[in-house]
Amino acid sequence: MLFQQPELPKDQPATESQQYGFELSDFLSDNFWFLLIFVAITAFVIFDHYRRKKQRK
Repeated sequence: MLFQQPELPKDQPATESQQYGFELSDFLSDNFWFLLIFVAITAFVIFDHYRRKKQRK
């Protein structure tokens, strides 16, 4: 059974976020805790690498 749409929706100009797909502020606010934990773990790994490198000398 085919369902036909009686009217097509009228075109509206795209907003700025629709043109680019997302806004950076939306991405940062949605993923704040993930990004914070990622940065903390990355910093820990880098500092640990330099600490171990210094201990070897």
